[in-house]
Amino acid sequence: MELTASQKKTVRHQFDSLCRKVLRGEARDYIRELSRLSEREVSFSELSEEQMERLCVPDEYPSELYHFSVQGYPIAIRDDRLAEALSALPVEQREVVLLAYVLDMNDREIAEKLNVVQRTVQYRRTSSIKKMREKMMEVQTHDGKTD
Repeated sequence: MELTASQKKTVRHQFDSLCRKVLRGEARDYIRELSRLSEREVSFSELSEEQMERLCVPDEYPSELYHFSVQGYPIAIRDDRLAEALSALPVEQREVVLLAYVLDMNDREIAEKLNVVQRTVQYRRTSSIKKMREKMMEVQTHDGKTD
């Protein structure tokens, strides 16, 4: 079926009209999206110091951490003073502290894991914390950082 010249002209006008509608709709959507983004986006220069701090993550290398192993669990400690205080403890006391405070085990679970009575775990934990506090205060005093 062959279209007449008049029909071809009508189809062309209809197609042009459709293309304009589509382009106007796309332009409207694009402008709306730009407006939405401008409401939500903030320039880095407008961020506060606190907001900038939350955006960055410092690199952390395994060589900068202190590594301990307790009952087959690898534990990495970042703080120098804490790691030094833990290193100064006897192995039995260090295990109790790490199991309790890093691996979040209760005294009963630790007693089962170490094959000792629960009272022994309690004693080791409290005496370890006391020794660690003394050691950390000693290190703090030597560094000239008194509270």
